[in-house]
Amino acid sequence: MRNLMTVLVWSMCGLSFCQTSEYFGGMDLHDGIYLRFSDFKYNTPSVPLEQLRDAQGLTVPDIRQARGKLQWQPDSGEQRTVDLQRIWGFCQNDVVYIAGGNGFFRIGLMGSISHMVVEQTYRDWNPYMSSYGQPYGSTTRTVLVQQLLDMETGNYLPFNASGMDQVLQHDPVLLEEFRALPKKGRNRDEALFRFMRLYNDRHPLFFPAH
Repeated sequence: MRNLMTVLVWSMCGLSFCQTSEYFGGMDLHDGIYLRFSDFKYNTPSVPLEQLRDAQGLTVPDIRQARGKLQWQPDSGEQRTVDLQRIWGFCQNDVVYIAGGNGFFRIGLMGSISHMVVEQTYRDWNPYMSSYGQPYGSTTRTVLVQQLLDMETGNYLPFNASGMDQVLQHDPVLLEEFRALPKKGRNRDEALFRFMRLYNDRHPLFFPAH
C-alpha cells in the first residue's frame, strides 16, 4: 500500500519525477501563503514568506500577526496585493493554518485524513417579534467545531459518521468495517478517531521533496 501511495504521489508531479517524503511531525514545510489547496499539497506556497511585505513595505516575520492585505514582491515584475481573507491558508514555522470559521486554525492532526478544530460564531434571534416583524434583538455565541480535511480532494467534512463515511470511500475495506458498527457507535469520537488513524496508517500522507 505504501509503495502504491508513493507511485500515486509521483504521478502528481507529472514528468518531473520528483522525490517524495512521507509526512512526519516537524517535517520541513515551506513557510508562506497558500492561495489554493494544491499549493499546500505540493509544499509550494504561492507566496514565500520572504516575499511578503506589509503596508509600510517591511518584511512580514509572522503571518499569524498580519491583518487585512499584504504586498507580495515576486522575484521579477510588479508588486502584487494579497488579501488574507481570500487565501486557502498559510504555513508558519512548519505549522499549517487553514481559513475556516472565524479565522485561521491550525491542523491539529495531520494525515491523509486531517483533523482540526475551528471557532464558529452564530447569531440567535429573539423569538419575540415586534409589530413590524423585526426582532427586538439578538445574541451571538461562539462554539468550537471539529472538522475533517480529505487530503485527496481538499474537501472539508463534518467530524461525524457522515463525514467519515464519505472520506472512507477511498478505502472500501475500512468503509465496510465502519458501516458494520452500530449506527450510534459510528458517531462516537472514539470510533471516528480510530478509523482516522487506521486510514492514515494504510494511506500515509506524502509531500514532494524540494
